[in-house]
Amino acid sequence: MTAETPHVELIRSHALDAAERDAVLSLSISPEQLEFAGGVARSVEACDAGDPAEIAGLAIREAGAVVGWVALKRGASAPDWVEDGAVAVSGLRIDSRHQGRGIGPAALAELARWIRRHWPEASRLVLRVDEGNDAGNDAGIRAYEKAGWVEAGARRAGRVGLERTMALAL
Repeated sequence: MTAETPHVELIRSHALDAAERDAVLSLSISPEQLEFAGGVARSVEACDAGDPAEIAGLAIREAGAVVGWVALKRGASAPDWVEDGAVAVSGLRIDSRHQGRGIGPAALAELARWIRRHWPEASRLVLRVDEGNDAGNDAGIRAYEKAGWVEAGARRAGRVGLERTMALAL
């Protein structure tokens, strides 16, 4: 990684200590990001209750501090639009106090490495991203594109306007 790119680590939720778990639950998420990704507590609960072979809740840590959260889903835990062999990224969230520093793209790159290590049979990462209404979700879409994701398939109506399916080959 270059000096400008933050070094991030992904820590599985069951390996978090109490302070790190509290930090995940206390992430400052903007209303716009909540609209697109949903709340963190609900995601943490789903990951804790799910089959660890099919769902992984990951804290994003940078410079020793928890700065984000993401869930990965596959198999029966994945949404019905996810094809066999793929892993869905669900609700990547970066604390609003840490946005704009390249943590999102660094976390996306680390996700691909994490999957290659822990779920090596997976062939690709997939996600759906809302384009949004008037304000849009341009920053999120640009972050995915910058990390090498490509649009895969037709756009469809989502919760907040049109929704794109994006994929990253592993």
